[in-house]
Amino acid sequence: MNAQHTYDLKDVIDLQSLQDIQDRYAKIMKVASITVDENGIPVVHPSNFTKFCNLIRSTKLGFDRCMKSDAYGGFNAMKAGQPIVYHCHSGLTDVAAPIIVNGNYMGCMLCGQVMINNIDYSKHINLIKLSRELGLSKEDLEAALKEIPKVKYNEIKDAADFLYLFANFIAKMGVANIAQSELVEEMKKRMDLERLLNDMELKALQSQINPHFLFNTLNTIARMAMIEDAPNTEELIYNLSDLLRYSLNNINRLVDIETEINNIKKYLFIQTTRYGDRITYEINIEPSILKCKIPVMTLQPIVENAIIHGLEPKKDGGKIIITGKKVDDKNIMIEITDNGIGIDENKLYDLTKTPENNPEYSTGLGMQNVRSRIKHCFGKEYGVDINSSYMQGTSVYITIPYQSYMQSEVV
Repeated sequence: MNAQHTYDLKDVIDLQSLQDIQDRYAKIMKVASITVDENGIPVVHPSNFTKFCNLIRSTKLGFDRCMKSDAYGGFNAMKAGQPIVYHCHSGLTDVAAPIIVNGNYMGCMLCGQVMINNIDYSKHINLIKLSRELGLSKEDLEAALKEIPKVKYNEIKDAADFLYLFANFIAKMGVANIAQSELVEEMKKRMDLERLLNDMELKALQSQINPHFLFNTLNTIARMAMIEDAPNTEELIYNLSDLLRYSLNNINRLVDIETEINNIKKYLFIQTTRYGDRITYEINIEPSILKCKIPVMTLQPIVENAIIHGLEPKKDGGKIIITGKKVDDKNIMIEITDNGIGIDENKLYDLTKTPENNPEYSTGLGMQNVRSRIKHCFGKEYGVDINSSYMQGTSVYITIPYQSYMQSEVV
């Protein structure tokens, strides 16, 4: 998948290293400096701030205005694609150097709190207004303002250019390191998936589902063929053919939930024909999720486990209920519940935590395979959870992201 990554500043630059760099820069250049994220929020502590600016920031209103001023400077620098020199809300001269990597604006480094030689700051700084609005002593502001350093314009511009080049260099290095780590992790995931598919002999699925299942189904068809002349037999054969075709044609694909549900209905028709009234089922899927994507053959292994290990050993059989719904704006949950005999603790551990190399628990695509494919397709926060009470029943919960569209090939 070639999705464009976006990163936060704190993700690509170690904050302690950034603090050290900012402190040293401010000391060498004899300016104040601070680094903010894309919203103007500081990500490290201020460096070498002037008494005047610390006084302004000592009030809540003054601090809020400084945050907005930093955000304003960063935003305009981002639009310009280069450092800019501007006046802050208090009237001092500041510089904003945007940090932009791969077209992604992550924040900016700001420096300044200075006055430029040959500029009349009486047009920009109104101490009477600041005193009144911020509740600060005009005398304190005047005394602090006298300590503000005065510099040449070229000096502050050169400082800004250096800050811009240096900040973007370390950010790009950080993004490159993250991208390399993600590539290694993605390669590992692909190797794990390939190994899992080989272990589960997925190729065998292209010629057969579960021999135990096919054998019993064909026996059922044969018995029915002898006693009836017979639309039910025809429907049973068609459902079996569709089921096989579905498993063969969609290997390694994502399909609509609606398509997966239609397939599981065919599977359940076959099984309820085989077991008669010992097994019933109910399916309730919210229409809003029907076009969302899910790995092919996600539901059948779970439903097959429910029948073979939950309902078949139960004298009176039981019921399977499949529900699907949005649980919030980002996630979908599909629940498969049966009222069978449940799973004891040891078997539950084997079923959910270890490779399914025991034929007794094999369903072609086992529970671990389903879990791994979901995580591979959608991320580690998604997958399969199981709750089971022995002799009471089992519930399997599948969590996948809500999407209006997903690509149909697993890569």
